[in-house]
Amino acid sequence: MRRLPDLPCLLLCLALPAGAVAQSLELVPERSRATIGDPITFNLTVRLRPGMELIDVSPRTLVAPPRGIRVLSADTLRPAGNGVYRGTAVIAFYRLGPQPVPTLTLLYREAVGAPPDTLLHMPVSIEITPILEAGNPQLRDIKPLQPLGGPVWAQAAGLLAAIAAGFWWLWRRGGRRRTATAVPGAVLQGPFDAALARLRELEAAARASGNGVVPLYAAVAAVVRDCLLRVGAIPHPGLTTREVGERLPDWLSTADQRGRCEAVLDEADLVKFAKVRPDHAAAGDHVARTRTLLEGWRAAAAPPAEPGEG
Repeated sequence: MRRLPDLPCLLLCLALPAGAVAQSLELVPERSRATIGDPITFNLTVRLRPGMELIDVSPRTLVAPPRGIRVLSADTLRPAGNGVYRGTAVIAFYRLGPQPVPTLTLLYREAVGAPPDTLLHMPVSIEITPILEAGNPQLRDIKPLQPLGGPVWAQAAGLLAAIAAGFWWLWRRGGRRRTATAVPGAVLQGPFDAALARLRELEAAARASGNGVVPLYAAVAAVVRDCLLRVGAIPHPGLTTREVGERLPDWLSTADQRGRCEAVLDEADLVKFAKVRPDHAAAGDHVARTRTLLEGWRAAAAPPAEPGEG
């Protein structure tokens, strides 16, 4: 059965002029109800008039999702012909009741060389239900507990012996590895090498396309956030710029590295939300400063030199 649109969305569509729906982004869930934590697939459809150009091929959230909502994946949109693009996104919800779906957005332009604009979809909500039924449901197929054989004191002594052995093993293990864990350089340099390689790819693609300055900023910010996530500096990439700076550990905040990190992310926010349109020279300087930041972090993550190395 086809799902009817919500009344507020229908009224808004009727109130728009005819030219306002020439391009659209539609987000439709495969189901309107789900249990808490279940991944829900959403079908995305983009429609553009002839001559329009889609800049982004992967949707992004307009703002960071609130706690209790997690975007698990967002596929690359695939052209379906006649200006139509299709893809999917998978989102999980961890709060009960009607939940708003995070607003997804894409950049497009009216014509080649025109300034970018933003596509948004109508508001969508999902009903999230608990795993167990309401009330106090009875558990089935559970047999009553049976007393274990043997004296209670013997069982308690065995349990205490096992706990003592565990503490002794942890103490010995901590003593052997105390030297290694005390050095921040134990963090592998691999994530920073991967981030620098990705940064080179983005710079080369933007230079080759000639019109990739605006999406370059969002991609560079994603590289920085993903790198910090992989080294364990932030819990998830949806933090605001200030939250990222506040959570940086000491070994990533030396020599004004926190200020450099916040400056790079702030510039990406201005391009994304304030519609700032930098030129190619500014974009090149933005990439260069990001590279310097990542190289400084990689140096801080390097293990200390062994005695005799020079």
